[in-house]
Amino acid sequence: MTFKSLSFKLTIWYMVILIIIITLGGFFLFERFRYSLMDDLEKKLNRIATTTYRIWWSKKGVTWQDALRKAEEQFKMCQPFIQVVLMPDERKENPRNKTWEFLHSANITGEGFHLEKVLYLKAREQGRDNPLYLTMQAAPLSPSPLRTTLFRGRSYVVIQVGLSLENAINAQRRLFIILILGGPFLLLLVGIGGSFIIRRALRPVKSVVQTAQKISAENLSMRIESGGRRDEIGQLVDTFNSMIARLEGSVDKIRRFSADVSHELRTPLTIIRGEVEVILRKDRDKKEYREILGSILEETQQMENIIDDLLLLSRARSVHNKMVLEDFPLHETVQEVVDKFIPAAAGKEIPMEAEDMAAVTFTGKRTLIERMVTNVIDNAIRYTQPGGAIKIALKKEAEAALLTVTDSGIGIPPEALPVIFDRFYVVDKSRSKESGGTGLGLSIVKWIADIHDIKIDVDSRPDRGTTFTFLFPLS
Repeated sequence: MTFKSLSFKLTIWYMVILIIIITLGGFFLFERFRYSLMDDLEKKLNRIATTTYRIWWSKKGVTWQDALRKAEEQFKMCQPFIQVVLMPDERKENPRNKTWEFLHSANITGEGFHLEKVLYLKAREQGRDNPLYLTMQAAPLSPSPLRTTLFRGRSYVVIQVGLSLENAINAQRRLFIILILGGPFLLLLVGIGGSFIIRRALRPVKSVVQTAQKISAENLSMRIESGGRRDEIGQLVDTFNSMIARLEGSVDKIRRFSADVSHELRTPLTIIRGEVEVILRKDRDKKEYREILGSILEETQQMENIIDDLLLLSRARSVHNKMVLEDFPLHETVQEVVDKFIPAAAGKEIPMEAEDMAAVTFTGKRTLIERMVTNVIDNAIRYTQPGGAIKIALKKEAEAALLTVTDSGIGIPPEALPVIFDRFYVVDKSRSKESGGTGLGLSIVKWIADIHDIKIDVDSRPDRGTTFTFLFPLS
């Protein structure tokens, strides 16, 4: 999807939502305006009816006709239709046999303002505080409908007031026309502004995409400029840059790893090829053949060790996912590894002993833990000079077991401590061939420790020795 199509789709959705909002807003505004007009009209009707009643009530001798005339004159701007309905007194005689009397203002002619009698009775029952409002057609009096109220005066008196709805209808019609004509104009105006805002908002995203398209595995050093933004786009750019940095680091590690693998495998292959070329130059005696074949065998074993370690690390994820945990005596496993290396240590005149071997049961993969301890002790023997010493101790604490492997070897420089667990890293490359190390042993140690949640601490000083401390969590 191109940015033009994305911008177009966002604009369409924006316009659809805007149409819905404007339509609903216009409907709500129209209804509120209509309600306000009717509310004002009903208040005016009630005020005219109340005034008519008060004029009649205020002085003795004032007839209903006088009250009607004065009220009509007072509210002549409204051109009201006022009528007084005198109902028969039910307490004196049967209302069915009594004629109702209708008194009305001068602008009412005939019976065009009369309603059904049941409505007047209903208004009388509802009382003065709850007048009855309704809309009626009064063609002889007004071409427009009338809004009328039935207001109870006395027990058997109902004051009826009507006002034409012509002005209210015209006002509603004008508002409707304004909404119909102004709505599209408002939609167009806001739509143009919204489209501009959407394009402007998408501009940084477009820059991100354009820069991202230029980034490849060969050019991971590029970064996207955020321009100091602190909004969501700025966060997106920062996140993207962080991802590129991680990818760059991973790619660099892969490149270094490939180069290291090539170097480590090329060295024994070069030696083997040289030995074969030497042996083919002329005939040799049996002793020379054996020496050369022994050298080839040694290099082949070195390559086999590298390949085995690489295969183990390459299967790390699948081994972790399929690993079956078991409870086993950690102290016995450590002791077995120590016993296996005692002859090799003795061959280098290095005394090695296991002390304070506390009984500890650990939950994990026993073969992997054995491999981890083996690699650490093997390193200790490789880099400890004759006459040195190696000590292994296992102590049990409250919720953890502490395994320490201490040697008095050549030690590790402080600047090398952060990277000793990297693949193919060798502290002293000049001695790597002599010691037989591949640079993968500690990488395997770190991987095994991580999948068992074992914490590793390394304390080392050059020419004084190294101590590896493993913290085993106990459930």
